[in-house]
Amino acid sequence: MAAEWVDTPQFASVFDTNIALLTETRDYLQSNLALGHTPTEDPIAKLTATREASRLTALLAETMSWLLLNKAVNNLEVPLDSLLEEAANLCRNIGARDEDAPEITPELPSELEDLYGKSLDLFVSVRKILANVRAAAN
Repeated sequence: MAAEWVDTPQFASVFDTNIALLTETRDYLQSNLALGHTPTEDPIAKLTATREASRLTALLAETMSWLLLNKAVNNLEVPLDSLLEEAANLCRNIGARDEDAPEITPELPSELEDLYGKSLDLFVSVRKILANVRAAAN
C-alpha cells in the first residue's frame, strides 16, 4: 500500500517547512551557541537554551526522518507497517518540552522562542498527516 498523501501539497509544505526549520536551527546554533554568543552570562540560562536548542534539533530531525519514511512507503521501498510503528513513536515526541525543568527557568533567547513557535505550527501539520496515516491503515 502506498502513502498517497506524500503527493499532496500539504505534505510538500510540511516537508519544505521542516527542512527550512532544520536549516534555521542550524544557523542559530552556529551563530549563537557554538560561538559562545549568548544574550546572558547566567549559566543556568545558557544551559537551558542549549538544552532546548538540542531538543528542538532532535525533534526536527526525527520529524524529517519520519517524512522521509513516508516517501519510502510511497515508493514501495518499505512496508506501511514500518511507517505506522514510527508514527506511534513520533506522536509521543513531537512538540514536547521538558516538564521537569528547574523551578526557576530563565526565558529562552527570542530567536530560540521564535524557532519553537514555528516548530509547534509544523507539528500541528504533522499531526494532520499522522491522522491520514491512521485512516489509511484502517
